[in-house]
Amino acid sequence: MFAAWVQAKREDEEIQLARVAARAFPGMSGLPPLPGRTVDRTGEVRATDRRQLIGGMAVAGVLGDIGEVDNAFRVGRPPVADLAQVEEALKTLERDRCSTDPAVLFPPAREAWKSANRLLRSAVEAKHVTRLNLLAGRLAAGLAGVSQFGGRTDLARAFAGIAEQHAAAAVEEPHGSLADARAFRARVAGLQSWMALDVGTPGAAADIAARGLLEAAPPDRARLAGYGAEAAAVSGDHYRAEEAVAVMLASRRAADSPDAALPWDDVEEQLYIALPASWAPGRGKVAITHGIQATGCSCACQGQALAHLAIGRGHLDGDRPAPDAAASAGIAALDTIAEAPNATVTHGAADLLLRLRPYTTEPLVQELGRRVAAV
Repeated sequence: MFAAWVQAKREDEEIQLARVAARAFPGMSGLPPLPGRTVDRTGEVRATDRRQLIGGMAVAGVLGDIGEVDNAFRVGRPPVADLAQVEEALKTLERDRCSTDPAVLFPPAREAWKSANRLLRSAVEAKHVTRLNLLAGRLAAGLAGVSQFGGRTDLARAFAGIAEQHAAAAVEEPHGSLADARAFRARVAGLQSWMALDVGTPGAAADIAARGLLEAAPPDRARLAGYGAEAAAVSGDHYRAEEAVAVMLASRRAADSPDAALPWDDVEEQLYIALPASWAPGRGKVAITHGIQATGCSCACQGQALAHLAIGRGHLDGDRPAPDAAASAGIAALDTIAEAPNATVTHGAADLLLRLRPYTTEPLVQELGRRVAAV
């Protein structure tokens, strides 16, 4: 009887926590559900029950730390030392997020995000609110990406919803920079699009990128168009992918602006020409050519690895596939992330291995199989 009472109380507490989270972060329902979730009658993805918001105690801990980030603020000034530490943590996260083990990056970044929220909940002047919201939001976005790299989709979804809420608060704040707030909203749209593609809903990913593109300032249009191009190609809508690539190329000059949410350069452009091409029949040579250019210059581990995977898929296109070259590219992708585990790349290598099943007698295909199994 006592055990049943404890279980009922625990479930009631989880339901209450889910309700608080749903009120505080309605944007979380804008992300695609994990496989097996539901879509409502309007065709939009919605949270269906407490399990969508509470993916274990880790997520409950994240939600419990959030509090009311957009409370009314009394007049005051945030401690300079605390603010400097948060900004330094953000710089480290931005610099290392694609090249360092997620398990190393996550704890200090999460502590910095909690510190930013404590400052937001304290008495601060209105002119500091947007700055703190953007700091906390960028940390949350980075934590979402790092969580996704580490294979923790539950944490990634939670932090992506938090980042969206910070972005909305920054846009509505009258004392802040609207340009900075718009740039961050574009970054959140890109994050959500990438996550949607990563969990196997490329159509939703393309739609999210397209909606973000409508609101984005010129410096951020190239990146969102690139994300949309890859997602459309994965979904099989190659005409839409070509249109998105055209928008990406047309937006290149504006993307050089320091106002862009994330850096965008020739290497990124080469990568996002190669990725859509690698999913399109008859475009294998394009994927290989541009993928090689992306691997030769990119300093970010994830970008290099994704370029190798695009090359691998390109080698399987056409009437004369080259399974040994494709397997070699898959191995190179895994080598690239040896020091910084990345679930997105690992899943891509596993998908490439599935495409190589007709060639299991090839030594390099067998080696790729061993490498994927080891990961």
